[in-house]
Amino acid sequence: MLPVNLAVVDAAHLVRILGPLSTPLLVDCGALPSQRTQGICFLVSQLLILRRSGATVWLRNASPVLRHCLQDLKLSAFFSFTD
Repeated sequence: MLPVNLAVVDAAHLVRILGPLSTPLLVDCGALPSQRTQGICFLVSQLLILRRSGATVWLRNASPVLRHCLQDLKLSAFFSFTD
């Protein structure tokens, strides 16, 4: 599993560098600077870019707000959660 810090690297840039992603990615959501609405929207867009590239995305330390947003958007099935 490859750790990814979305606070440091843009998902689209990561996909351009690595190409199609077959390695599972681990995103530590607890390390992200903003977990408020705008930060969540940006994070969801970044996660969808990673998923579109074919990557399996694991979310560690996902806040209840993030989990709720993913459920409301019917996206929670696209990501795996770990603590």
